[in-house]
Amino acid sequence: MKARILVLSTAVILLCAIPLGVIGQEKYALKANEEIYGTWTNEQYNGNDIYHSPKVVVTPDGYKLYRNVSDSVTIEAGTLGVDSKWTDSEGNIWYKAFGTGTTGDHWQEIDKISRSGTVRETQIRPLGFGQFDPSNYPTEIFPNSSGYRILYRVQK
Repeated sequence: MKARILVLSTAVILLCAIPLGVIGQEKYALKANEEIYGTWTNEQYNGNDIYHSPKVVVTPDGYKLYRNVSDSVTIEAGTLGVDSKWTDSEGNIWYKAFGTGTTGDHWQEIDKISRSGTVRETQIRPLGFGQFDPSNYPTEIFPNSSGYRILYRVQK
């Protein structure tokens, strides 16, 4: 009888632990001083393409896009989460990030922030209204592709 209870209780514990293990695998926990935070601009971009906004502000609350570098009224805003962060052998900081815009569209991206912290290159993969998937992240940055953008940090 004791053996049966022991086996049964062990089975219940394992069944409960499996979902908790999946839930416990959370995204990267962003810190207050992340390198990706700040105001990023590129005056070469026009504000007609949402993925090439000339001004992007990233904060712990998400992101905001602007049509012009001097604008204070946003054209888009949304959430930005991070799956992972690492530093390469040259000292550049990389992020695998995912976002949701105000219209509900999704995308996944990789971001490379230069060792100096002044240049941010991003390769975006739009998902439309599709689901986030770890296999959907771009694996490289392609400067000649439509999903590429380069922005420069605005010093305060």
